[in-house]
Amino acid sequence: MAVLRQVLDIDRPDAAPGDALAGGIAAGARVYTLDGALPVEFLEPGDRVVTRAGARRLRRVVSGEYAGSLIRVAPGALGHDRPGAPLLLGPATRLLMRDWRVEVIYGKREALVPAQAMVDGRYVTLGRGRARLYRLEFEAPEVIYADGVEIAAAAAQVRA
Repeated sequence: MAVLRQVLDIDRPDAAPGDALAGGIAAGARVYTLDGALPVEFLEPGDRVVTRAGARRLRRVVSGEYAGSLIRVAPGALGHDRPGAPLLLGPATRLLMRDWRVEVIYGKREALVPAQAMVDGRYVTLGRGRARLYRLEFEAPEVIYADGVEIAAAAAQVRA
């Protein structure tokens, strides 16, 4: 997808090798679909999800129990109603940021930034715990909307 190639992709934080869930979204987050905002845990392959590039079919959902660092984003921490409710993310979940923070820190107008890099200790906090995380995969990389926050979603991996 052209959008992802046009933005700066900041390095991902360290995560356990092969830990795909470190880039996931916790159960309860509402993802925008053509059927409305649905909890991520209700999504399944074939659902049409609203992306920055338009509606796209969800190809695969990877989910599981994750134990480790978790990022909690308070309502409104990333802009008016962004997120609209508390949002829990894996530390490697990449957010598409387009505000003064990106310009000041990275010198770019927009960037895909790991959630862990957004921790400020007040509105975006780092903790440890367990959560069921979901990673959504599409035909190509996409930017989806979860509780009003733009989040990068990967292309589905071919499995042997």
